[in-house]
Amino acid sequence: MNSSIQDSKLNSESTYKKEQSEPMEQQSSPPWKTLNLFGLRFTQASLSEAVDLVVKAAEDRQKGFVVTPNVNMLTLLPFEAELGDLVNQALFSFVDGWPIVWASNKLEKKGLPERVAGSDLFPLICEKAEKQGLSMVLMGAAEGVAEEASRQLLISYPKLKILGAYCPPMEDEFSAKSTNEMLAYCNQRKPDILLLGMGIPKQERWISNNIDNLDIGIALCFGGVIDFAAGKIKRSPKWAVNLGLEWLWRLCMSPSQYWRRTILRFPLFFPMFFKELLIRR
Repeated sequence: MNSSIQDSKLNSESTYKKEQSEPMEQQSSPPWKTLNLFGLRFTQASLSEAVDLVVKAAEDRQKGFVVTPNVNMLTLLPFEAELGDLVNQALFSFVDGWPIVWASNKLEKKGLPERVAGSDLFPLICEKAEKQGLSMVLMGAAEGVAEEASRQLLISYPKLKILGAYCPPMEDEFSAKSTNEMLAYCNQRKPDILLLGMGIPKQERWISNNIDNLDIGIALCFGGVIDFAAGKIKRSPKWAVNLGLEWLWRLCMSPSQYWRRTILRFPLFFPMFFKELLIRR
């Protein structure tokens, strides 16, 4: 992709305003296929294609970041004014949510091929990164979790080059001092892949604001993946994932954590879908 992240940031405000009135194809587009839905630009890729795109970007040190919008993120858009803009600055935006995949195929002749969750994508990236000799830094989660995630990852991928694990301070928004320390940590190690686990939209905002000052390849905004890798949070069983019931499993396992996004926000998806349907007619 010829356009840089800096160019994307400079043009993001005007681009986002045009998205509701102009088809995405009329705007500057990357060489891979994208699909505009609900004001977000999704990368049309299968899970295996997503792995190849991310690893190739890491190899080329094609500076950018990756997001995986799901229904939770989608229903946050009306309440987080900058979130859509941040997502559309991403180099790759893979869909994490069967409802969005379903909606895309109802709204378009050829929609998104399949769900590409960060928790599914990351192990495959690690596997390929190990073979390609790519390096990685983990940044995020609670104290000690990233270190444990590193230990567990090295059990599964013993030749994976993990250069460090960093726990940022628990701040609503990172101070200038904290940001400078995080930048220094990354730039001393110069990873090909930077895994971020700071939550939405904090991680997207941080990487958007600081990517021009980072000496890295690709950054992965994968939320709770560090917790998954450390074994702090268990993945849903395969049957729940295959049936599209991972949300129900998580709600049952951690009701205090997931009730708000499941009970209050998930129903907002349906009026958003019907609004999109009417717009396209």
